[in-house]
Amino acid sequence: MSEHEALRKALHWLTEQPRIDAAAIAEASRHFDLSPLDEQFLRDYFLRQLRQAPSKKPQSDDLKSN
Repeated sequence: MSEHEALRKALHWLTEQPRIDAAAIAEASRHFDLSPLDEQFLRDYFLRQLRQAPSKKPQSDDLKSN
């Protein structure tokens, strides 16, 4: 698996969840065996978005980095 493949899979998995919160991020971190730094990135990204726009779920288009 490439260096960031687990993080990509976790991002995809999270965008498929009905709700993205700290518990979902922790579950994704365990499931995809993410590093503490990767888990912190997910918390910063998703929870910051939720504070800015509570009614809008981050879209998968926002996550494209290719």
